Amino acid sequence: MSALADAIRRGRPRLDLTRESPFAGLHRRHASVVDVVAQSVAATAPAGVMLVHPGALFGRSGSLAFTELVLTVGLVVAVALVIGMLSRRISSTGSLYTFTTRGLGPWAGIVGGSALAVGYLAIAMSTLSSGATRIAGLVSSEPRSISGVTVAVMAGTTVITAGVIARGVRMSTRILLVLETIAVAAVLAISLVALSSTGWDLAPLAPQPAEFSPDIVMLGIAFAIIGFVGFESGAALGPESRRPFASVPRGVLVSVFATGAVVLVGTAAQLALVAAGDPGGPWASTSGVGWVVDLIVATSFLACSLAMTNAATRLAFALSREGVIPGVFGRVSLRGVPAAGAILIAFAVFAVPATVLLLGGSRDTLRAVTSPAGMIGFLVAYALVCVAAPVFLARIGELTIGAAVLSGVAGAALLAVLGTAVVSTSDTNPVGLVAVLGILGVVSAAGMVRLRRGAGVIERVGVHDWAVASDTIGGDGEGSR
Repeated sequence: MSALADAIRRGRPRLDLTRESPFAGLHRRHASVVDVVAQSVAATAPAGVMLVHPGALFGRSGSLAFTELVLTVGLVVAVALVIGMLSRRISSTGSLYTFTTRGLGPWAGIVGGSALAVGYLAIAMSTLSSGATRIAGLVSSEPRSISGVTVAVMAGTTVITAGVIARGVRMSTRILLVLETIAVAAVLAISLVALSSTGWDLAPLAPQPAEFSPDIVMLGIAFAIIGFVGFESGAALGPESRRPFASVPRGVLVSVFATGAVVLVGTAAQLALVAAGDPGGPWASTSGVGWVVDLIVATSFLACSLAMTNAATRLAFALSREGVIPGVFGRVSLRGVPAAGAILIAFAVFAVPATVLLLGGSRDTLRAVTSPAGMIGFLVAYALVCVAAPVFLARIGELTIGAAVLSGVAGAALLAVLGTAVVSTSDTNPVGLVAVLGILGVVSAAGMVRLRRGAGVIERVGVHDWAVASDTIGGDGEGSR
């Protein structure tokens, strides 16, 4: 008789396991790999990104645009593989923050967590504002009323976001999956029609050697990577997932490949149209389906805002359980969801862009800060986790040459891209850069002060989920929450 069969027959409980995990109260072990994929894909907003970014990337890089995008996809896949090495061993709603803490210690963890939080919130605010602005443009033709309609749309979306997250992870991820699937299907259909109209001429995708410049390529990658940030957010659902050590790394990697494929197809279509002398094509606002494109982008961006808010809620939950931030973010409702934290974070995501618009600012005013905040925040978080991975694996005796090389190459590339992004932003948007660095500094400093002064906080930092008695054969049925 096999050991598994014997264990099932005898049904003896493990007496060395606790009855509760550090995430007690959270509805554990009910989400599937589909939910992880839905969370990660929605956070990257592939439909919206594909319709907005390629044109801007081409304007920056010319014939190098597609090559830069391919390199970006390769870099993101490498980072996803590094995250996979950690998510197969650690499960936490803190995702990259927890991974960095377990590898590099609490101080580096606070920096990584702060950067990740700033990235989540910046993208959530930016996509909420962008999506609402597009919807406002569809329902109102009066320029003076656009801001008011935009704020109203944002308010309605915020109520829905808070309500959906408070209902539970499966509801939020399934809604995200439906919204993004519809948007992606429509975008792919438009892209295939566009490619067909050019006779499937892919020659424009090849880079022109005369235009090559390392600085341009690095800057292009820094710009393109903003279309993939958030792919790791599915890892925050680890404690709520069935078989987290399998479903999380698989879901994150699937989301990267899916997003990469969609964006590459869409970019190829747009660049082929540019070469054919029709830069607008079916995406142009003057085309017959221009309003459909606006609706697709708005849907994708609003779904992205929901996904980013969801991820920020889970990160705040981990930080709260450790004692780094107020306890309200670590409380759960009867549904096993950090509902109070979700409501507070959703309101904050709404309040900042709404205040900017009501005070006479514009979406561009907001993006002057949120764009560099999203890019720099995520690049810092990704670079730190790539540095942390081999350190953690070496500590537990599982480091391999392949893992070290992969982490080192990905980390070095991210640091190079980060440096290029900072230098470029200092030239084009110095005020925005100062604001972002100031925000990151203040948030990180506040976390470090809490580590030093909070009773027992530094010992709890890096908390992760673990098996409890009820997870085992013959468990007592308690502690599943």
